[in-house]
Amino acid sequence: MNEIGLMLTVSGMGGVFVVLSLLAFVMWVMGRILGGGRSENKDNSKNLDYSSFSELELSAIAAAIIQHESVKVPEVRSPENWKRYARVYATGWLE
Repeated sequence: MNEIGLMLTVSGMGGVFVVLSLLAFVMWVMGRILGGGRSENKDNSKNLDYSSFSELELSAIAAAIIQHESVKVPEVRSPENWKRYARVYATGWLE
């Protein structure tokens, strides 16, 4: 009985793998055929015009970036026997 189940599992997984591989290949071919007009220029920093921002807006942007970069993640310490606390909490004894 286990042999039949194992055989069905392997053949099912193999079938799914083959179908997904064919689907990925078809999507790749369609992308190559229909995606010919894409632009390869990924660097848009050369096209930005900063003259539209006022001095106050630029300083606000700089302050926001500095604030974002200075955020630190606090170190979290867990108790030594955290598994016991989790089991007690999961059973509902600490409610």
